[in-house]
Amino acid sequence: MAAMSVGEKSGWVTAGRRIPIDVSDVERLLEPWRGTRRVAIATLLDGGLMNRNYRVRVGEDDVVLRFYDRDPRACAKEVALLNAVQGRLPAPRVLYAAPHAAPAPFVVLEFVDGISLRDLKRTGDRSATVDAAHSVGLALAALASVSPTAFVHLATDVAPSEVFDGPNFNARLIDHFLASPHLQERIGASTVMRVRDFAWRHDEGLAAAHFPSAIAHGDFNSANILVRPHAGRWTVAAVLDWEFAFAGSMAYDIGNFLRYERSSSPWFEPGFSRGLVDGDVELPSDWRTTARVADLSALCELLTRPEMPTHVADEVRGLVLATLDGADLPATPSKTQ
Repeated sequence: MAAMSVGEKSGWVTAGRRIPIDVSDVERLLEPWRGTRRVAIATLLDGGLMNRNYRVRVGEDDVVLRFYDRDPRACAKEVALLNAVQGRLPAPRVLYAAPHAAPAPFVVLEFVDGISLRDLKRTGDRSATVDAAHSVGLALAALASVSPTAFVHLATDVAPSEVFDGPNFNARLIDHFLASPHLQERIGASTVMRVRDFAWRHDEGLAAAHFPSAIAHGDFNSANILVRPHAGRWTVAAVLDWEFAFAGSMAYDIGNFLRYERSSSPWFEPGFSRGLVDGDVELPSDWRTTARVADLSALCELLTRPEMPTHVADEVRGLVLATLDGADLPATPSKTQ
């Protein structure tokens, strides 16, 4: 299979999402928090496939106003998570939250200066991208030190609760998604059989991998990671968008992050895996296969969604095939001396 392009999710734009907001509306919403400070500017930020994010000038400070359009319950969950990870890894501070606001809950977040790792990758500067990916590995390793609590739930709500209990969780979850008529139509019967075989063949390896199991971010990709240069190196400025987090293995985040990575044209490797090892994560020799089978459940879930545009479904199908066919990246790195 040909290598993926540098762009990741470049065509994943939700129709009708570019909604402007009036400064006077922002002033009214933020009145309990802003005091006498005036709101001068409110600009819709790029990205945000699920929720809206605005850069807002309040007094002399820039902040991010984030609305939870997809799932109102995600507001309280993300606030709790951002508070839990503060001081452990880079993430924006919560300045104000209105989890019960209508028509959509919202938060005010610290504005973090930087560019997305996806945009850094698009510059074509592989050296800078690998450098930043090392910092991403360190950040993900640090997440293992944050204990999951009662407010963290599995991200997807499309599977019955009994799927989540007992052994072979990932393989059974994939089997559940493979029963979807939408998925079957998009990838065909022969690929469904290949996916099922791959999932079960590698399920024991996933269970035995002993990756840290605490909080998985759930949407750990280059678009949700801000980076910036510091002391001559590119480092993580903030990990964003925690609404899909769940209690689970780090393998899911590793697989998500390397979803577009190909051994024929690596961008984040070997920096990312070396960052994990430098952060004291023990990677098994087959860590790449283990991460691929973990991420396969997320790819299958995407293909069950009835509203998915055809070009996005085609891209996800290509990612599924690359998961099944992909060659492992280089062996587990040693720790940086």
